[in-house]
Amino acid sequence: MPAIRHTPLFHTHERASASLMDHHGWRVPAYFTFAQKEAEQLSKRAGLSDLSWMTKLDLKGWGLKTPPSVGAARAWCLGPQHYLVTCEPPMREATIADLLSSPASRDLSLPPPIYITDVTSIYAQFLLAGPRSRDILRKLTSLNASALENLACGQASLAHVHSIILRDDLDDLPAFHVLVSREYGESVWEAILHAGHEFELAPFGVKAREFLGGSA
Repeated sequence: MPAIRHTPLFHTHERASASLMDHHGWRVPAYFTFAQKEAEQLSKRAGLSDLSWMTKLDLKGWGLKTPPSVGAARAWCLGPQHYLVTCEPPMREATIADLLSSPASRDLSLPPPIYITDVTSIYAQFLLAGPRSRDILRKLTSLNASALENLACGQASLAHVHSIILRDDLDDLPAFHVLVSREYGESVWEAILHAGHEFELAPFGVKAREFLGGSA
């Protein structure tokens, strides 16, 4: 039986009296108050969730002159021949297999077209979503979140920490994934909650997504 993994915010969630559950091999908050209440808050104002358990793959190499084929996963361009792929843990092996299945990968006379590094444990990942999410980001970073189109990404300082910001809307709700080095996870989480206080920002767990018609 594989060991249960903890996100960088595990003890923070324990102190907040979150109800925890096993989710794809990780111990994560199911909810902080009530899942339906959190979903309503998210849809009307804003919510913040810890998604550090999501798989994150860093891709580099000459085979990335065009966007990689990753099936149902997400591929985010971080620079020339440099991508970040995010997906839920059960999709990890299939996603890697897709990346390694290109014809160029079979030519042993060439260096590997894509170098894949699993950076899941390197980054804390938070989901900031809801109608007021852009207002909250505006207080934390100079990145113009309103100009960031859905499925686009940017890099900027957020709460004085270098961050990768990925926009991936939840149906009609604006939603932003914020990735920071895990050692800054707790301080950035607290900074986002503090910035969102005037907008009634509240944390939510994976169960809230069930009331939004989505799955986490």
